[in-house]
Amino acid sequence: MASRSAWVALILVSAGCQLEGEPAATGPSLAAKIQAAQARMHERFGSAQRSEQAIAHSDLERARIEARSLAENTEPEVLPRWRPYLEGIGRAAHRIDRAADVVAAAKATAVLGRECARCHEAMAAKITFPVQPRPSDDARLAPQMLGHQWAAARMWEGLIGSANDRWLEGAQALTQVPLTIVAEEPMTASLRNSTRADGDNIGDDVARVRLYANRAVASHNLDARAEIFGELLATCVHCHAVIRDR
Repeated sequence: MASRSAWVALILVSAGCQLEGEPAATGPSLAAKIQAAQARMHERFGSAQRSEQAIAHSDLERARIEARSLAENTEPEVLPRWRPYLEGIGRAAHRIDRAADVVAAAKATAVLGRECARCHEAMAAKITFPVQPRPSDDARLAPQMLGHQWAAARMWEGLIGSANDRWLEGAQALTQVPLTIVAEEPMTASLRNSTRADGDNIGDDVARVRLYANRAVASHNLDARAEIFGELLATCVHCHAVIRDR
């Protein structure tokens, strides 16, 4: 959720044409416009977050629905200087909607997160997120997945909110959370040999997760972080699909 100052900045986007000239004698009040802009911001943020979560669960259709909703949620009276930020968000959302597969959608989702962050940065919006306790480590698969999801969610918050502490919290956790599925028996004998068309197997996915997590910790460039998150999310998507389909 953004700070109050961000909502004021946003209403200057929505109502700026009126505010820069003479006050309108009729039409919605400034307070009403602030409330409407705030509601649209919440809706866009929610759509982006639900789209990312759907991609993580390989639910491409749900991700497309949320991305479409986000693309259609515009600011009706946006000033020209703010339009490029909202257009960038819209283009990224359309990329998710048109993605040929869930891997392409995962990479487009990272672009969406970065475009949202650009808008937040331009408004000097301070985004706050609720504290989510880290799950306990466990050797079993289901608790391990919760740990992976928790770490990826913190990275997403760090990306979309330009929140360095959240990004590092998630990335550092992902360098440490158990990824022992390829060492378990009897499941991993088959999983280790599960391959995709290019010959990569699930063991390669596990190695990539560690690689991208370590790169994420070392990266301080926001555009590079977006690219890393896209590759990481795409890797998670493939790994989840292999596990689910076995």
